[in-house]
Amino acid sequence: MNTQPILEEAEDLYQNAPFGYLSMREDGLIININGTLLDWLDYERDEIVYQKPFQELLGMGGKIYFETHMLPLLQMQGEISEINIELKTKESIKLPTLVNAKRIPARSGSQSVYRLSVLDITQRKQYELELKKAREKAEQTVKRLKQVNEDLEQFAYTASHDLQAPLNTISGLMGLLELNGYFPDGSEGKKYFSLIKSNAERMKMMIKDLLEYSKIDGDELEFDEVSLNEVCGYALEMIENQVNESSATFLIAELPIVFGDKIQLVRLFQNLFSNAIKYRSEKDPVIKVEFEENADEITVFVKDNGMGFKQEFADQVFGFMKRLHTHSSISGTGIGLSACKRILEIHGGTIGAKSEPGIGSNFYFKLPKNGPMTKTV
Repeated sequence: MNTQPILEEAEDLYQNAPFGYLSMREDGLIININGTLLDWLDYERDEIVYQKPFQELLGMGGKIYFETHMLPLLQMQGEISEINIELKTKESIKLPTLVNAKRIPARSGSQSVYRLSVLDITQRKQYELELKKAREKAEQTVKRLKQVNEDLEQFAYTASHDLQAPLNTISGLMGLLELNGYFPDGSEGKKYFSLIKSNAERMKMMIKDLLEYSKIDGDELEFDEVSLNEVCGYALEMIENQVNESSATFLIAELPIVFGDKIQLVRLFQNLFSNAIKYRSEKDPVIKVEFEENADEITVFVKDNGMGFKQEFADQVFGFMKRLHTHSSISGTGIGLSACKRILEIHGGTIGAKSEPGIGSNFYFKLPKNGPMTKTV
């Protein structure tokens, strides 16, 4: 019996199915993938098959989820159903999917194989996201309006009753004293009376202006002036033990004041300082903090005399969970510098590094002088 037409039909069904399919080894290496999923991901077959592990198709959170949840479940249960996970296309565009997977038992001398079916749920996710945003916006608006109304009511009561009422009484009594001639012109008492009267009027005006100011929406006032020297001081307090144990020396110049979130900027310097100590050479760490500025931005340099690294890895060190050293040689997660990059993005800035093995590293970041025009969420 000739089964060739059936085989061709089955192959066509596999390659052009309305679902994506792929097969991977236990270590994640992709050993087969259908045409549908290749089209979604915008890859050629020879770029994927036996070239990439499944993990490389995942984003930051997806990699963690795969290692801590998805793969252990597959290994223990042999199958998983409707796992919601985002894949990355060749152009790093996020593709929301639902994944089902099943383990095919290993043959003698080979690894187990996992077969995955992938459903594109972009439209569903978009609808859910829009619905969620609308709901959250409505809830936040209601919550904010309620809080603003409560604050305004409390402030108005305090300003009009607790402060204005006594001031009105004082002003009235002072008017009676003046009317009845208790302070003759040119007397010492008249001079003090005038001072008291002018200050009472000034306070009444201040209360009025504060009441008007409280009605201004403060949503855009998210960034404050922050002293980078103060930020460095807090950062050093956070890693005080690490500094003392390593006999590290910090030489910090007189730094400017910037617009930013103090807590996040402290974390930025804490990560940079901690890294400079962690990746030290045989010498005691010496870390210098300097800056330059032009009309639009400030550039801050954090220089060390540590072990350094090859310049070709300068971009890689800021990747999420990207490390240049093994856990056994130097502990770490590879998240610190990616957190620095994210903090700078939120502040409308950038970060980079120049380094040379055995010489040290120079991490530098740029901040706009007037703060970011828009805040990245």
